[in-house]
Amino acid sequence: MSRTPSEKSIAITRPVGKGEETSRFVRTLGWTPFIVHAVELRPLEQSSILKEFSRVIEEGPVDWLVFMSSTGVDSFVEMLKSHSSVLPSASGQIRIMSVGPKTSLALSRHGIQDVTVPEKYSSAGVADYLSKSELKGQRLVLVRSSAADESLAKALTSKGATVDTITIYQSLVPRNRESVLEFLVMLERGQFQAVLFTSAASASNLFGIAEGEMPVSKLIRLLRSSFVGAIGPATAERLRELGVDPSVPRRYLIEDAVGELIKRHGERLTGRQEHFRDA
Repeated sequence: MSRTPSEKSIAITRPVGKGEETSRFVRTLGWTPFIVHAVELRPLEQSSILKEFSRVIEEGPVDWLVFMSSTGVDSFVEMLKSHSSVLPSASGQIRIMSVGPKTSLALSRHGIQDVTVPEKYSSAGVADYLSKSELKGQRLVLVRSSAADESLAKALTSKGATVDTITIYQSLVPRNRESVLEFLVMLERGQFQAVLFTSAASASNLFGIAEGEMPVSKLIRLLRSSFVGAIGPATAERLRELGVDPSVPRRYLIEDAVGELIKRHGERLTGRQEHFRDA
């Protein structure tokens, strides 16, 4: 599926099946979006999720239930709806935290309203918020992807908390790689002014797929010719490990990251115009 070149095109990584909302937002800014499906999210069987959550509940009261994505919210709540009759009762008052506003909105759609959201929408933001209070003796459960690293759990454990992780879905290399391959062709043609990576896994997967199409050094050079952004610090760290230094928005939201890249592009154009006037 070929695309018409645009003077203002931005490529954005999103999971398979996601990206329509992001595309609509980009178009309102007068830019052309290209969604790169560099990650496939595959929910685990409900029986597996049920088994893990039952084990956690049986081991004692839970103080915090922390959701790290809207995808995790949907899978977890569906499990609760289907298996609530066989779950052991959860004693104590469980407080709910979401990593950011979109995850909080997903909880709200399921009727869960009293949700805490940290100031920074990231694992580090969750750790910072929870560390402001006494964590010794507190029990926390993280609901997250198989691709998540252990940095959050380690940070909370170091403060005296007991941390359990419930893996809710797998983050995999997509089976259909068409959009990634098309992205690489368009990138080589210089058709993108900006590229936004929305997860560390999408960066790793894209580089892995690209290895069969071009040298990694070429991919790095092509990316550096555009403005590259990362949704948050974990994604930025992975990109730096791969050889690309991205910008990171102050708020870890797709909308803010897109806005930051568009702003940088505009500043470059303004700089060029001033250069020509001075010449």
